[in-house]
Amino acid sequence: MVKKRAAKIDTKVQETMEKLEVDMAGVASLDDLKGMRLEEDALKLLPSVKSIVVLGMEVFPEFLDLTSPERQAGTANLNDIYNRHVDYLRGRLNKAVYDIALDSHRAGLEALPLPGQGPAVDGRFLEAVISYKHAAEVAGLGNIGMSSLLVTEKYGPRVQLALCLTEAALKSTAGEPQKNCRYCNVCVVKCPAKALEIPKKGEPYVINKFACRTYVEAGGGCSECMRVCPVASPRYK
Repeated sequence: MVKKRAAKIDTKVQETMEKLEVDMAGVASLDDLKGMRLEEDALKLLPSVKSIVVLGMEVFPEFLDLTSPERQAGTANLNDIYNRHVDYLRGRLNKAVYDIALDSHRAGLEALPLPGQGPAVDGRFLEAVISYKHAAEVAGLGNIGMSSLLVTEKYGPRVQLALCLTEAALKSTAGEPQKNCRYCNVCVVKCPAKALEIPKKGEPYVINKFACRTYVEAGGGCSECMRVCPVASPRYK
């Protein structure tokens, strides 16, 4: 009887996830994470976690076209238009992950929605308490490319992500590893901060996170690695 009730609860949460108005949705079960740092990080945040729900929204290329890593004092910063677009996407994602958490709570299950603005970050090492992009990779939504970003089949790296850790045992969407990144080196060559390097064999990417952050903060934003990526870009058809 207990198992039947648990299955019914899990189905309800699954149905809610499938009705969300998001562009991408996937699930990484705790079994998918065995031996990975992601498993350890998820259990620290929610010891009862059984599933990580990963949601994504497309970043429109029209907004990315307005961005620039350079900024002139006194002129209008078009990066602000892009930033407002991202704020909107994150708001949509926040509602979606909270909807999943709400259904979990109503069923008597624990859940922890993690917002589209990103998780808490240890400023000493620039390490997040949990990696959204690695959770998305395990959930079958894409693979980590040379830019260190998640590269998806449909949207390339042009996505915003949010997570919900839940006690519900949801159906995993993990599958064969994807190879969406073309390893064309465009992001490495075009990086204005020189923060990216060509990775050695066995490494998915090499990034100097401190150089990247310093450049972003000094210039008022930078999205070059996302903007120049040819994967699924309408600009490279």
